[in-house]
Amino acid sequence: MNQPQPKFTQPLKVLVVEDNAIDRRILETMLHESSHPVSLLKSAETLAGALQLLAQHPFDVVILDLNLPDSEGKNTLMSLSSKYPQVTIVINTGAYEDELGLHTLSYGAQDFLVKGKYTAYMLHKALYYALERKRLERELTAAYQRLQETQAHLLQMEKMKVVGALASGIAHEIKNPLASISYGAAYLHEQVHSSDAKIQSVLANIKEAVRKANGIVTDLLNFAGETSLRKGPENLNEVIEKSLSLIHHELEKKHIQVVKKIDQGIPHVHIDRNRIEQVLINLMLNAIQASPQGGTLELKTYCQGITEGFCARYSLDKARFGAGTTAIICDVEDNGTGILPEHLQKVFEPFFTTRHASGGVGLGLSVTKNIMDNHNGIVAIENITDHSGVRARLVFQPCP
Repeated sequence: MNQPQPKFTQPLKVLVVEDNAIDRRILETMLHESSHPVSLLKSAETLAGALQLLAQHPFDVVILDLNLPDSEGKNTLMSLSSKYPQVTIVINTGAYEDELGLHTLSYGAQDFLVKGKYTAYMLHKALYYALERKRLERELTAAYQRLQETQAHLLQMEKMKVVGALASGIAHEIKNPLASISYGAAYLHEQVHSSDAKIQSVLANIKEAVRKANGIVTDLLNFAGETSLRKGPENLNEVIEKSLSLIHHELEKKHIQVVKKIDQGIPHVHIDRNRIEQVLINLMLNAIQASPQGGTLELKTYCQGITEGFCARYSLDKARFGAGTTAIICDVEDNGTGILPEHLQKVFEPFFTTRHASGGVGLGLSVTKNIMDNHNGIVAIENITDHSGVRARLVFQPCP
């Protein structure tokens, strides 16, 4: 009576790793004589030979003997699977190695066979079932990673919500006393007609301190999302020029050279001009602070076709930035020393800063991210790979 044939038609690329010539020939014969297609069949007698062949050919499945001249037991499997985790592995064990074969499933193998105990039909069935298990394993791993990312995102959102509420409360508590101090300093400046330089210096220091404190309060309120947006179609290049004009004094102090690579033909973007000016000024000031004396600030604008890779790189929402659509990009680049990898993961966290000594509060990039989120845009901070420095990338949707 004929055995039913497994319903698989995918041509297989198979690597047989077996040092026993008879066992190897049996496997090769079974694979060649089967009615199921094998598009590529190679053999190796050692682990080193197997690794070399895997580097040369895209095998679907490896039939692996654990005890080889240059490797034994589970170490054989672990060495192969760690270097080529995408490959499906079926263990081909000896007659007295059933228990070892079973244990290999927990070390990365998808199935195991006992030599002399299977037919060509059973061999092919095991290979195809192992491939299916490997596919499901990859899907489960990807699903678990997405679940972890979603969980982390939800926790971060909750954290930001709590911090935002706290920031808003603090800002409102500070705002009124600051206003009183500001009015008082202005009144004293008008009423006290003194040539005493110390008095004038104290009043000037009070006004400057109030100005800085008001800036922090504004950042807190922006971070808490308590400012409304007035969006309209805007020319992003013009917004960049206005932002540059507002920081020209900072550029001159450090003799920073501005290099502009502006695409004059980019479409308009739907933004709140004042808020995006704030974003650009934050990023430009960060770049100036990171640049050496006489350094370079490079500004770019251009259209970017969105690909799957681009979406994955910047975790773009495919509902907004689907593959095949176009985005408007603005890059702000410096030629400083870059950001440490452990700090790069924290740059958008509220109150994270490496500039405490110079009065940094750590809200600039948090506010920047909030503003970009409210514009359905993206801000990304990354080290530049081909030279030292940091790139801040803004991604906008063009006006419809």
